[in-house]
Amino acid sequence: MARRKPAGGQGRRMRRRRERGYRTAKELIGYEAMLSNGIAYLGDARWSVTVRMSDINYETATRERQAQLINAWAEFLNTFDGSTRLQVTCVTRTLDAHDVMSMVGMRLDGGPFDALRAESNRIMLAKLGERSRNAVTDKYLTVTIMEEDPERAQATLNRLVKSSESQLSTLDGCKITPLGRGERLRLLALLLRPGEPFRYDDKLVESGRATSKDFVAPWCVDATDARVLCLSNAAGDTLRSTLWIRDFPPIMSDRLIAELTGLKTEGTVSIHLAPYDRSVGAELVDRKIAEMDMQRLEERRRNMRRHIPADELPADLRDSLEEAHNLRDEMRRSNERLVEALAAVTVSAPTRPLLDQRVKDVLAACRKLSCTAETLACMQLDGLNASLPLGVNPLPMRRTLTTSGAAIMMPFTNQEIMDEQGVFYGVNARSGNALMVDRTRTTINANGFVLGTTGSGKSQAAKAEMTALFLSRPDDDLIIVDPEHEYAPLCEALHGARVIVSAGSADRINPMDITLDATLDGDPIRTKANAVISMIGALIGGSDGLNAAERSIVDRCALGLYREYRNNSALPQPTLADLHRRLVASSEPEARGLALSLESYTLGSLSGFAGQTTVDTSNRFTVFDVAALEGELKTFGMMVVLDHLWNRVARNRKADRRTWIYVDEFHRMFSNRYASEQFLDMFKRARKWGLGMTGVTQNIEELLASKEARFMLANSAFLLLMNQTPTDAAKLADMWHLSPELKERLGGARPGEGLLKAGEAFIPFDGRIPTDSTLYRLFTTKFGET
Repeated sequence: MARRKPAGGQGRRMRRRRERGYRTAKELIGYEAMLSNGIAYLGDARWSVTVRMSDINYETATRERQAQLINAWAEFLNTFDGSTRLQVTCVTRTLDAHDVMSMVGMRLDGGPFDALRAESNRIMLAKLGERSRNAVTDKYLTVTIMEEDPERAQATLNRLVKSSESQLSTLDGCKITPLGRGERLRLLALLLRPGEPFRYDDKLVESGRATSKDFVAPWCVDATDARVLCLSNAAGDTLRSTLWIRDFPPIMSDRLIAELTGLKTEGTVSIHLAPYDRSVGAELVDRKIAEMDMQRLEERRRNMRRHIPADELPADLRDSLEEAHNLRDEMRRSNERLVEALAAVTVSAPTRPLLDQRVKDVLAACRKLSCTAETLACMQLDGLNASLPLGVNPLPMRRTLTTSGAAIMMPFTNQEIMDEQGVFYGVNARSGNALMVDRTRTTINANGFVLGTTGSGKSQAAKAEMTALFLSRPDDDLIIVDPEHEYAPLCEALHGARVIVSAGSADRINPMDITLDATLDGDPIRTKANAVISMIGALIGGSDGLNAAERSIVDRCALGLYREYRNNSALPQPTLADLHRRLVASSEPEARGLALSLESYTLGSLSGFAGQTTVDTSNRFTVFDVAALEGELKTFGMMVVLDHLWNRVARNRKADRRTWIYVDEFHRMFSNRYASEQFLDMFKRARKWGLGMTGVTQNIEELLASKEARFMLANSAFLLLMNQTPTDAAKLADMWHLSPELKERLGGARPGEGLLKAGEAFIPFDGRIPTDSTLYRLFTTKFGET
């Protein structure tokens, strides 16, 4: 449909300034004031707020899901009426590998593990320089309203932000974060003062000694070139050029923003949208149809005068009429409304040849999708303002679209996670950017799984994460349950404690250890007594466990021992031997039977768990080697280990220390109900207690066969999915509704590659490390390399 210039007071003050000329660089920035809450006053009773939108995995979604996301985005756009203006801004910034390393690298502390930190940093740097584009694209939404009263303007914008937050969450959990004044100014400074560190003093602004523009305006803007601006700052000169997309194809592609942000180009893509009220939009379409009907009538008369068939109309008129009638029908039967749209692309570079090349790249990307872009001539200052996330659009060009047509310009592409101080898992296999995840911050809980076939790099990935946590989080404890003698080299390298758990081991764990802490949930004595009943049942109760009378007797004896211990701090922790003596002293026949059954475990050849704990509980890296647990002690020994670990978690919680527990060959732990119930209980309570549990396994089929394990897997916020068998890949893809591309990555990954799930995000990653590195030798389990 026809383009038209905006009506009313839009940009009156900016036009007056252009007519008399800008006196300072600050004047050309299109806002009047920035409030402390980040709301900007643009002049002419216009106000705007900007929010940051988290990205979602649109490109890797199934085609069906992509269509659903486009419809959801269109519905969101439809909620804004003719009194609002929207601007979607995608800001791409590039970082070299050393800039990224300053964010993600491990700092040396002069301690005994600096050699490992230094090698980790070398591996990260090589990985980033190997294939990384290190281009980060942030997505922003700016909402602008017209309102004379400042308080009402702020209340309206805050309400729109709240409603937007709720609606956008339906787009695969997209989250929005409103920008305060400092954050919004930082963003403007990034665009107007590239290369300069952002320095901002809110006190100066509040006192009136400085304006917010003093912290973002360039020193000088040279607009003598009709197609290029030169921004001068302390860091040097930056050349900028803004293009606009003049024509779109009849059937638009959803790849437009993805193609433009996918270029290795610093700059912005801005989509300005001005919705019409439905009645106004309908009148506009009717008026346009009436104009074309009049034109058709004139064409018919002209044809009759020329003695040619009256209905032979120009093809463009015939097509336009059909398009307009279809649009009117669609608007009448659906929720569609009309929007005025402008798409502007701004690129920047330090030199003119590089800028010209980047402009060519943008033109080529648009042509690829049958769009026509052109550089703004004599309007670069207006283009600069249109590119800033302020909600200002002084450019006169417009294209009228429906909301579904505007929604096709989908701003979402793929998720990136680069949490500062997070663990480095490798690089995003799609973008080459660093993949850094802080499991304590990014996800709803810190629980997770590492899953993969033999030889997929599963053990390497788990050990790499353990090592990174140990080296970068000195106040955290890491505990590993090792059923295959696999973690001894890593334990030695990290100066850890290795505990051999077996009946004849010199390392002793007292199954009756208790943590008496009034801050714990519930009564710790009753909770521990119940745990003792379960452990004794697993040890001597057979497949059915203890009967009611036996449970009561064990409960009475355990409660008595713990109450004596609580009342006399000089007493040592109760032991299994103490419980045996209590049972012997009891008069009931059932008690004597229990004592007799326990005798070999307290006085005989299997008495490895009868005494006080000798394990060093102060070491930050502790490996419990349970490979020697077998026969009748296997279940009981595992329950003792888990109970001991929970005591450690409880003590750490009191000391404000986080605990990480890794269980290798995790599927084995669900072969009996006692261990599986303990694992499930620890999993459910983990977040509140500062615990991150991680299961490591290759046997996914057996894992999915357990109801408890399946629950844990479905509710884990973090997953490392290495290469899978075709059957397992299909099951996992069905569980999480993965696209064919992501499913293919699951089934065809090389060792060290796979999918990472953090919260709602699924990111393909490459975590391979050099085979000649010390870390590789510590991590590998390959035969002949261990």
